[in-house]
Amino acid sequence: MKLLIISGTPKTDGITYSFVTTAEETAKNLGISCDTIRLHGKEGSDIENLEKCKMCRDGWGVCFKEHYCIFGEKDGFTALQKKVQEADAFVYITPVYWGNMSEEMKTFIDKLRRCEATKQWDDRESEVSFLKGKPSIIVANAGGGGGGTITTFLEIKRAIVHMDGDAWPREKAGIFDMIAVNRWNQVYKRETLKAAIAEMYAYHNGKEYVQMN
Repeated sequence: MKLLIISGTPKTDGITYSFVTTAEETAKNLGISCDTIRLHGKEGSDIENLEKCKMCRDGWGVCFKEHYCIFGEKDGFTALQKKVQEADAFVYITPVYWGNMSEEMKTFIDKLRRCEATKQWDDRESEVSFLKGKPSIIVANAGGGGGGTITTFLEIKRAIVHMDGDAWPREKAGIFDMIAVNRWNQVYKRETLKAAIAEMYAYHNGKEYVQMN
């Protein structure tokens, strides 16, 4: 299994970032091939030049029929979309702002949804969403007051559903877990994330789940 971690935190420290490193360390400990998309929008990140969707032409550009972004080579989105294609499973990790995912995460998901969700209307059998049949874990950190995780889960899940990433049958696919984090539960929720990745890995490979130390 190749795991893709999608980090929506603008920070390189703090609670949300600690879940990114926990996911990476867990994958390493389990021997899982792992890659991380870092959406912090700063120098050296994966979206340093990522542009918001421009809703080309009459609202739909080449993404509707050809399923790629015409600006993707310029702003780096094409390379990120390829990472999604190559992955077998996903962990989305975002802080909660205003009851929603981070702006960086939303920019990425909005563009990805335009390209992947439109494949459902494509008559070509070769055009299948890169999320179809793949499991996802969603981590939302409302580190301040602890609110807004439910609405954040709903927004990300809606996007995943649009992209055929939670379609039935859900065996070894779909939303595998949603982990709500705040400043009070962060320690044991990191353990929850470790266990969720381990079980997703075991389940994906048809093995019995082995409790991590």
